[in-house]
Amino acid sequence: MGVSATGSGKTITTAASALECFPDGRILVMVPTLDLIVQSAQSWRRVGHREPMVAVCSVNKDEVLEQLGVRTTTNPIQLALWAGSGPVVVFATYASLVDREDPSDVSGRGTVPGPLESALAGGERLYGQRMAPFDLAILDEGHMTAGDLGRPWAAIHDQSRIPVDFRLYLTATPRILAAPRPQRGRDGRELVIASMEDDSRTYGTRIFDLGLAEAVERSILAGFEIDVLEIRDPDPIIGLSEDALRGRRMALLQAALLEHAAQRNLHTTMVFHQRVEEAAAFAGQMPATASELYAAEASAAALAEAEELPASSIDAELYELEEGRHVPPERVWADWLCGDHPIAHRRAVIHRFANGIDAENRRVHRAFLSSVRALGVGVDITGLRGVEAVCIVGSRSSQVDIVQNIGRALRPNPDGSVKTARIVIPVFLQPGEDP
Repeated sequence: MGVSATGSGKTITTAASALECFPDGRILVMVPTLDLIVQSAQSWRRVGHREPMVAVCSVNKDEVLEQLGVRTTTNPIQLALWAGSGPVVVFATYASLVDREDPSDVSGRGTVPGPLESALAGGERLYGQRMAPFDLAILDEGHMTAGDLGRPWAAIHDQSRIPVDFRLYLTATPRILAAPRPQRGRDGRELVIASMEDDSRTYGTRIFDLGLAEAVERSILAGFEIDVLEIRDPDPIIGLSEDALRGRRMALLQAALLEHAAQRNLHTTMVFHQRVEEAAAFAGQMPATASELYAAEASAAALAEAEELPASSIDAELYELEEGRHVPPERVWADWLCGDHPIAHRRAVIHRFANGIDAENRRVHRAFLSSVRALGVGVDITGLRGVEAVCIVGSRSSQVDIVQNIGRALRPNPDGSVKTARIVIPVFLQPGEDP
């Protein structure tokens, strides 16, 4: 097992190691999402892997995978034909381990193993085709396989189902699970739990451990600062419905983030939500909020007039306002993503965000990308601007999710310049509440 901070280069490291240690090997790379299949294939080709590559996923005719020479299928027969023997790199999502509906069962209740397991098992269903075992399996975001060994994704641990000579689990956030008493499933049987402590029976010994602090100290990752935004409703309305209150809070959050971006001169901010409708609403309402702030901004003439006012009798000072803090609304870009968006759409939106352009290829000054469980795990967002700040909306109970979300902003600047990532935590305060 290897533990290394998010964004510190686990994919490149393992691709280079596999090239050196298994130059003609049969290698399996497991990842949690389709985006990571594409990203991993790009990294492996960049490192120098020239062997055939196959992706077990439902993406058909993906432009990037085709350019990389990666064929895609979810058919176990086709998989066994393409990757049956010899050097090969097979990329697959953990979802490919889930059982499928058996098309030959007229009752509709039967299941068959997923395409990866079926191709390795062979048999009559595959008309004599069978995929040979792997020399090495690299399990990226390996913390997702921890927990109940009865879950579908836990099949990757089972040598009888996924035969592999060596397994290397990679994670930035190891899940160490312990219970005061044995846990039992719905059927009453005691659950067998896979936990990622050192010398784990499932995950083995840690062969390297690169923490976040060390990665920042060695300039592998950018340094960061945490900004807490205290948000108060300046004109609270009693008796609002829950939906109306949520909408009002959304507008206040947008205004606070625009003010924060102006103060820190931020160009790219990712906003992580917990609900799809909130992510969509954030992106949809941002142009109106940006327009209101721009229209209400103090002009140079107004600031000059304020300077000519008589001194305050109580020594009050003027607000620290500046001319031109906010940009015209057409130069503020916002969009959103969730796991249901097609991979090509996600790629296009991420490209616009990270490079500061809109759909018409026009330059924008500030960009906000809101998302729900689409960009939190492993995805590198690189471009002319990258990610300067992340905002985590709502309470979070998962330390894993928090670390993964923060990791989107910790990638160093593409040009090598010094970067300080901003981790933004909004806190909504009630009238009269003392933070």
